[in-house]
Amino acid sequence: MGKISILPDNLCNQIAAGEVVERPAAVVKELVENSIDARSRKISVILLQGGRKEIRVVDNGVGMSSDDALLALERHATSKIKTLEDLQSVESLGFRGEALPSIAAVSRFELLTKESEALSGVCIRVDGGILKDVREAGCPSGTMITVRDLFHNIPARRKFLRSVDTEMAHISDQFLRLSMAHPEIHFQLSHQGRLQYDFPSADNILDRAGQVFGTELAGKLMPFSMEAPRVNLHGLAGQPELQRANSRFLFIYVNGRPVWDRLLNRTVLSAYDTLMPKGRFPLVVLYLGLPPAEVDVNVHPTKREIRLRSPGDVLEAVRSTVRQTMERSGPQGGPGSFHHRMTARDGRFRFPVPGARESQVSIEDAFRGSPFQRASSPPAQLAAFPNALDCPEIHATDGADAEKAAGDGPSFSRLSVLGQLANTYILLESPDGLVLIDQHAAHERILFDRLSSSSPGEAGSQRLAQSLVLNLFPREAAMLRRHLEHLSRIGFEIEPFGGDSFMIHAVPTVLNFPAPDVIIREMLEAALEEEKSPRWDLLSSLAKTASCHSALRAGQKLQPEEIRSLLEQLDRTRAPVTCPHGRPLACKLTHSEIARLFKRT
Repeated sequence: MGKISILPDNLCNQIAAGEVVERPAAVVKELVENSIDARSRKISVILLQGGRKEIRVVDNGVGMSSDDALLALERHATSKIKTLEDLQSVESLGFRGEALPSIAAVSRFELLTKESEALSGVCIRVDGGILKDVREAGCPSGTMITVRDLFHNIPARRKFLRSVDTEMAHISDQFLRLSMAHPEIHFQLSHQGRLQYDFPSADNILDRAGQVFGTELAGKLMPFSMEAPRVNLHGLAGQPELQRANSRFLFIYVNGRPVWDRLLNRTVLSAYDTLMPKGRFPLVVLYLGLPPAEVDVNVHPTKREIRLRSPGDVLEAVRSTVRQTMERSGPQGGPGSFHHRMTARDGRFRFPVPGARESQVSIEDAFRGSPFQRASSPPAQLAAFPNALDCPEIHATDGADAEKAAGDGPSFSRLSVLGQLANTYILLESPDGLVLIDQHAAHERILFDRLSSSSPGEAGSQRLAQSLVLNLFPREAAMLRRHLEHLSRIGFEIEPFGGDSFMIHAVPTVLNFPAPDVIIREMLEAALEEEKSPRWDLLSSLAKTASCHSALRAGQKLQPEEIRSLLEQLDRTRAPVTCPHGRPLACKLTHSEIARLFKRT
């Protein structure tokens, strides 16, 4: 007997579902894209239990006849392509025949649809890929698809679904991306009977950005556009001050389709080169229009990735257009404009940050004085001076070893202060050589120890003079909801403010920083990247973020009493050898090493 056999259709659909239906968010994406293709003017998504119990998508599009509705549930059935040429130049969002039958194969599925000219519609019910009922039904024009009990017949898949908050965050992310792609459509999303998002049709992308991101953030987005014979692009570029901790804030669309393309992502990031520090990412909404034949959308089963047939000119057009937009922004939109308004400080002394210049300057000029400015180069006559990599570091390992090393370590405050180098490094004379201290890294260590030593329940709170509204993206909001109780125990007072917004009323006493909303936002962004690490800790993540923001910056001139106070506080830390990120804060050149530089030995 032969070993090879043809799989039954139901099993084929379940296998196809593994490619297309990863989680409830994938179902929402496929159904909403079908509604967009159906020329809908309004699309509503209604959810129960983060889509685990029920997903319902209702539109007022063209609808389907009874025969077409039945065919839509067959594999490889579609109204969007008929020939190989159609496949190579597809313009619709969805065309894979596997989508609807794949969803129906792993859920309790109901399709209710009616064409505008028809007297009645049709209702089709499918349970786990098995057709249960087909009947005539009265309904308005358009389509309503209900997906209940996703993966009910595949327990192994269902157990991998995450919490309601996590699944809801993924759905919200997909919903927002699709809403930004089509400002002309009215989008609504409800969860557990409560309206979460309501975006009426907008006249332009800037109005839709105000609905999605909030008017304050949208006001910092700069429009751009460029047209060429085979390339059309337009969108919104965030000013460098809107930098984020990851690339999820790149909203890139090709021919109306949300995509995640590494080449396009890197190109957009390259336009911000030198405008923000390494490891930080901009907020950009980019709409790219190309001839359909120039884009291969069949790279990935969910059409999330694409391949450009002639990427060179397209990518250069994107990079140069976004870069020119940044250069036109002027000093008000230049990098560091937000951070120039902040003052780094701690409980004992205050270090003012130089303000932004009022005169017209270039982007490079505006970058000077930014908190993210790199240290100035040493004077020309010290060109042979070795860098920190060549110096023996004053180092220790993490944890107990670090604290042990700190107990036996140097007492910086007892050394003679020689001054500052490039207003960035403090120079000390030790009995056996020269010690260089990175002032920013040292201050980070001081602030980190203060924050991380606050025990739950013991940390005091200080109320803000004016409560702050914190508007977050869905995944950040879900993360914050999970940790609200923990944050309250260490001195925060934060309450939900509707949707993905929160109100900050109070912060820990030790957190002496003028913009706590910035710290919380960046802590959440970092947490989303680090949460899966077994060593991740909320308090440690918060302390690292806060200490980095509050610490004095490279390029700041310190008075002698400020240097002395910094050294005294550094001596009292548990590990005065590295900053909270693990980088060395001091290194030493011994007398013998200096002598070798001058060839005296």
